[in-house]
Amino acid sequence: GHQDDDDSMPCLSHGSSYSSDEDEEDEANQFTWEADCDADDDYNDTQEISPAVDSPLVVDNSANRSQRPRREARAPKRLTMDHKEAARDWKEANRCQDVELAAAFNAEVVAVLVDASGSDASPFEPAPENLRAIMKMKNAKIKEAWLKAYYKELKVLISSGTFSIEPMLAGETAVPTMETNRVKLLSDGTLDKLKTRIVVRGDLQNKQFLEDKWSPTASFRSLKMFLAHAARLKVRVRQMDFIGAFLQAKVRSRVFIKMPAIYGDLFPDLKAYCGVPIRLVKSMYGMSLSGKYWYQELQEWLLECGFNQSKVIACLFWKVLEDGSTIYLLDYVDDCLYFGTNDVTLKQFENQISGRFDLTLMGQAHWYLSTRIIQAANFDVSLDQSRYCLSIVRKYLDTIGCANVVREHTTPFPLDFIPTVDDNSVDETAAEVLSSEYNLDFASCVGALIYLALSRIDIIHAVNKMAKFTRRPGRNHFMALIHVLRYLRDNSYLGISFYSDVERSPIHLMLGNSETPELSKELFFTFSDSSWNDDVDTGRSTGCYLISYMGGIVDHSSNLPDPVALSSAEAEYNEACLACMATTHMRMLLDELEGNKKPFWKVPLILDSKSAIAMGSSFRDTKHTRHILRRYHYVREGVTANRFQTFWIKTDEELADIGTKQTPGPRHTLLTNRLLVQVSDGAKSIKAAFAKLVQYKRGVRV
Repeated sequence: GHQDDDDSMPCLSHGSSYSSDEDEEDEANQFTWEADCDADDDYNDTQEISPAVDSPLVVDNSANRSQRPRREARAPKRLTMDHKEAARDWKEANRCQDVELAAAFNAEVVAVLVDASGSDASPFEPAPENLRAIMKMKNAKIKEAWLKAYYKELKVLISSGTFSIEPMLAGETAVPTMETNRVKLLSDGTLDKLKTRIVVRGDLQNKQFLEDKWSPTASFRSLKMFLAHAARLKVRVRQMDFIGAFLQAKVRSRVFIKMPAIYGDLFPDLKAYCGVPIRLVKSMYGMSLSGKYWYQELQEWLLECGFNQSKVIACLFWKVLEDGSTIYLLDYVDDCLYFGTNDVTLKQFENQISGRFDLTLMGQAHWYLSTRIIQAANFDVSLDQSRYCLSIVRKYLDTIGCANVVREHTTPFPLDFIPTVDDNSVDETAAEVLSSEYNLDFASCVGALIYLALSRIDIIHAVNKMAKFTRRPGRNHFMALIHVLRYLRDNSYLGISFYSDVERSPIHLMLGNSETPELSKELFFTFSDSSWNDDVDTGRSTGCYLISYMGGIVDHSSNLPDPVALSSAEAEYNEACLACMATTHMRMLLDELEGNKKPFWKVPLILDSKSAIAMGSSFRDTKHTRHILRRYHYVREGVTANRFQTFWIKTDEELADIGTKQTPGPRHTLLTNRLLVQVSDGAKSIKAAFAKLVQYKRGVRV
């Protein structure tokens, strides 16, 4: 019995080879199909078709039996596309590595289209810092591809009317430009395109004006609410990309820039715009007010078209049409997600916005804010940051300066780890020595994990604790952070799922079997929990809240409320206040999505402390509660005003427990499986499918 190599994905095709020594050949051909093809096997039913046209590289003669080699004949040294022929008619057959077949197919194409979409991105990484680095490249084709990206960017700027050649007035200055280069990837990790962006040196721009530069962008919690609501309405989320968004916005003041003269030397047809001051007619990336100008351009048009703007998330817009259908749009600078409840009116909107802006309609959304979006046939929607998680592991763990540990890690933290400042380095110099020893930038790694924790609820407690030690981390802190990275290495493919039918949600299934089964019918509710006096440095209590909508978590937090709680009930009550404040924000957003102008429903607040529930349900003060700060009685006010309704749940069923303490492996796995779902890895899925096919050929039932 031979075993497949786990490091290589099985290939559909076979490479044939010949050896005079049959024993050596048997040893080498460990991937030979072991199929018993009798005269009455399934392959005899194959329909005859005309032979394929031969090429110098690949021959597919599987359909023409007259051209098949006899069993006694040696197989030709060519590639075939049909494994069935090799299994039945050839005496021996070799499985080629998929990289060999890819090389055969692309031997000529790759040489010409080195920067084609879908090709290997590794030759272009890391992206060059500037034009000087590109000019020093030794690979002529890579250099040419980057210069082509520069020319495309300059051509788009000029052809779109971004510049005006006119003299500057007295006192005006020209701001220099710079370039940024980026290798943009598709969701499968292959090359999308090489992107060069000519940007204004905003750091050198005149800072005397006092105009507010802020412009709203979509937050991660608004993205999750948006996707969850689409799952509820059973519609497909679509995506559009504004091409050069800032270039489509008018500049509302006099601004001059100056591009390097070398651009004109490299591209003579563009020389008139290079090395001289030119006025900006349209906005450019890098300007202090570019983001605001573009947002105002899009906002004004949407409002003119009858859209309503959210008062909770300013980059969310919706429009109710005459037939009762609704269109929703969520904007993050130049990337927009949108969906509608009627395909006809949605198509009309697409035509309307395409006529006003230069954009690309990208169909169903798959990739947004470095997050993969998967829309199932039953309208369930899931999102995950698995590729970002893997990039963190490769960047920080693969180059770590300590022994590799291959055992599986089932918890983010070691169970015996106690986060405390007592383990801090004596000074920043000592911390830098440790950073060099472990080859790990502690603060940079924690910062990356903070963004990952927006979808990975299972690590929020660990990230919250590690963030306290970014200035002077000690050896124990480095080892704990490495443990987190190893946990992510072993648990990379986890995400959040929103269900079109909440009865299939693990959270609702758990609630249905709890002592409060009525909660399983609710679409929107909040879990809140606290671990009393667990911070050994301050005596404060770590709290956590989880806000669920359509079976998935739309907002969460692991935190340390300011006051030191004098009892576990007070700690639970303080955290419940923070949970209510966050829930109020998300509830207002949900009311807008639903069109509720006068909300009347109560949001369930789920706690595992009956004492905290009693404190929140009555204004009665006792010697144990009268010292509590007034702001924390926000819970009482919400319950009295019928905005919230408190429910008690068993501690074993309190999902917010995952963000308050490091739980043992089985408990952590249980909570993780209820809050997150396993998402697919494309390569692993294909590999598993081929493995099952191999087992089927060998007569193994799978």
